[in-house]
Amino acid sequence: MINNLNKRVLILGGYGNFGARIAHMLRSEPDIQLIIAGRNKAQADQCAEQLGGLAEGLRLEKDAINLSAQLKALHLDLLIHCAGPFQKESDYRVAKACIESRTPYIDISDGRRFVCDFHRLSPAAEAAGIAMVSGASSLPGLSSAALAEIQRELPVIHSIDIAIAPAHRIDRGLATVRAGFESLGHSFPQLQRGHWRESHAGKNLRPIKLAHPVGKRWLCDFDVPDLELCPKHFPEIHSARFATGLEPLTLQIGLSACAQLARLQLPATTARIAQLGLKISDRWPGGTPHGGMIVRAMGENTHGETATRCWQVLGLNGDGPWIPAAPAAALARKFLRGEMVEAGARACWKLLSLDEILLELNDHSVVTSIESHSRERMPALTH
Repeated sequence: MINNLNKRVLILGGYGNFGARIAHMLRSEPDIQLIIAGRNKAQADQCAEQLGGLAEGLRLEKDAINLSAQLKALHLDLLIHCAGPFQKESDYRVAKACIESRTPYIDISDGRRFVCDFHRLSPAAEAAGIAMVSGASSLPGLSSAALAEIQRELPVIHSIDIAIAPAHRIDRGLATVRAGFESLGHSFPQLQRGHWRESHAGKNLRPIKLAHPVGKRWLCDFDVPDLELCPKHFPEIHSARFATGLEPLTLQIGLSACAQLARLQLPATTARIAQLGLKISDRWPGGTPHGGMIVRAMGENTHGETATRCWQVLGLNGDGPWIPAAPAAALARKFLRGEMVEAGARACWKLLSLDEILLELNDHSVVTSIESHSRERMPALTH
């Protein structure tokens, strides 16, 4: 690879909802040249112009037959893949092109199979001498960092509940909405009381309480990498759950209804329905610009007592979408500073500390808290 004075970082999907935020965060990194890439050259150029500096736009199709050759010609120090959705575990074409071109790689996937099976690329990545990481987003990048912090006072963990309650009054990307819609009704296993039981995306609508001003939200089951990674990394665990959804409640009920229709093999979760859902959601009255994420664990503290520990992060005044962008930015800095030197392919599990992620959010309306309680039973995430 040619040695460039500036580190060349290509963000595929860099003008999208999360890619643009990652680019904005990374522009403060010294000696960096950002390349904003995607299928729409005009949007890529516009985003690059807003970033200033050495940023440039580039038309690049992730499905291009000669993608690896194009990447090799660009002499990149890092590629950040934000052009989702990432729901198909077999769709590693961008990662494989990075292996062929010997380009270090990060993605922001939160698809369970995509992230959990990513390690299968490790032998090829090791042979190419590059580091590759999948899931540098809220799940599992941020959630695993929160669990690492919780483990400081709760070394033995028996049960984990994670929930994300997005704000209603925010900008949404079509790829994010489409990924959510297309997963509705799909079955997946989750660990409950020591047994793997089937659930499906959109099931188990329930109230969950976050701190003020987010408050009470109605969320339902969704499939995420953490449901598989938590049992793998916490041998004493017997339950792991995840919930997410929409506000106001009327929209969430509609989401759950679409899941039930999908279970009946009715076309309620197509790409066209996702586009319609995005338009309806943007125009739906009510809701707030506040959202949040909660990670709660029950286990045994350092004294061997049954205890719970709860970490929350709130994105206020519409700043919530910056939170899932922060892990990728923080991890990219580690790549560029030579701190991610171990070749191979792995999930973004405890590769970042909370401090490293939260540092990326200093300029935004984001607050966090952590609480610890010693008690007989873990309290439910309900009001």
